[in-house]
Amino acid sequence: MRSCWKRRGCCESWPFAARRSPRRRGHGQRPTANGQRVMIVIKFGGTSVGDAQRVANAIDIVAERREKKPIVVVSALAGVTNDLVAASEAARACDIDRVNQIIAAVRQRHEDVAMRLVQQKFDFFESFIKQLDKQIDQIHTILRGIALLGEITARARDKVMAIGEKLSSVLFAYSMMMRALPGEHVDSEEVVITDARFGEANPLMDETRAAAKRVLLPLIERNLIPVIGGFIGRTRDGATTTLGRGGSDYSAAIIGAAIRADEIQIWTDVDGMMTCDPRLIPSARVVDRISYVEAAELAWFGAKVLHPRTIAPAVAQKIPVRVLNTHNIASPGTLITEEGDTRVDAGPRAVAVKRGITVVHMTSNKMLGAHGFLARLFAIFEELEISVDLITTSEVSVSVTIDEDKPQLIEHLTPVADVEIRKSQCIVAIVGRNLMRDSVIGARVFDSMRGIPMSMFSLGTSGLNLSIVVDEADADRSVRAIHAALFEAPVSVPS
Repeated sequence: MRSCWKRRGCCESWPFAARRSPRRRGHGQRPTANGQRVMIVIKFGGTSVGDAQRVANAIDIVAERREKKPIVVVSALAGVTNDLVAASEAARACDIDRVNQIIAAVRQRHEDVAMRLVQQKFDFFESFIKQLDKQIDQIHTILRGIALLGEITARARDKVMAIGEKLSSVLFAYSMMMRALPGEHVDSEEVVITDARFGEANPLMDETRAAAKRVLLPLIERNLIPVIGGFIGRTRDGATTTLGRGGSDYSAAIIGAAIRADEIQIWTDVDGMMTCDPRLIPSARVVDRISYVEAAELAWFGAKVLHPRTIAPAVAQKIPVRVLNTHNIASPGTLITEEGDTRVDAGPRAVAVKRGITVVHMTSNKMLGAHGFLARLFAIFEELEISVDLITTSEVSVSVTIDEDKPQLIEHLTPVADVEIRKSQCIVAIVGRNLMRDSVIGARVFDSMRGIPMSMFSLGTSGLNLSIVVDEADADRSVRAIHAALFEAPVSVPS
């Protein structure tokens, strides 16, 4: 087992009974010194807009925040993105019947949700159906092209994957209008401008700010509520791009930064960021306040509440991010700010696990006293665009963890070093503040891990993250043991 240092690539009247909750302080508005009206970004995840009842609940949330000048960002309806992936694969296999079956089901699901929401406002329903059919016709055209070629390019895949958010944002905007809320659908591609890295596009913030100022701010000045599909952008030359799976959180943060929003609200299906995944630890507790850096670490190392890149745009503008539960609007959620919880000076905040990790172990006697050897190794990772999380070194070896094992990696590394690949590993990360201040935290962690083999561990001088690499078969056992040691028993850290 090795200690290591690390490098990083661094959520009653219509048509259901309206369930209003008492207004709570701090759920969106930051007073400004100059008295200007605030703006917030509200993002709803797929489970928050999964059916008609949930869409109705989400629209209630928007209505309660109307005076805060909201911009709404929505994910695809839960499961639709997976359906589109399946349709793409069926098209590549020339299984046209399967393609038609999947797309017909996607269309019917959106129509059914709209029908349940519409009541007697059939003019809105007919307008929505026209927009729905326009998007469905577009996806059929793309899928026919994939079937004809028998392959899916990255550009075509993004075009298909984007349809889910386009459909949900049109549905949400029309559903708002059915309730006499001034929703205005905005095509994401008119606002979020990105590079051409299809599937994992990066925003071009200067151009996105200019687009947001041109497209969104005039709508807000007219007291309209823009509704945008998350996850989607476009290149300078007009090609559709996506920001990576789960990228709607990232979209919300990008748009929030572009308009200098006062708060970004991520509405999901849990009460906030928690001390652990509640599906694994039912007794996990909500973390009410957390810093940007702590939240980013948790997201990067497997916490599912936020997309790993969500925090960066908010950090740039120092915009608070609040994680809230659509199904429990009385919960105050988690507030993510630059300073985090100032009441706590040190100690663990949460445990996360990043699964599906590969460990690459490289050995060479050429390392002894050699200058530039590590540079040669990592130039190969850069060339293959492989991101490294953890790194360990000794006099004759280097070990790293990576998210994906590209077949050509061994071929490129073999002339430089002997290579061993260990798949099905995971990183268990304990994230907190000043974890190095007292040895009691490390002692409890390692004592709880007795009997579980560890291949790497890391605790940097920042005291922000203690990371341990174990076999994936031991992941759940490790997380439960560590959580019990740190959060189900008192841990006192001297100030």
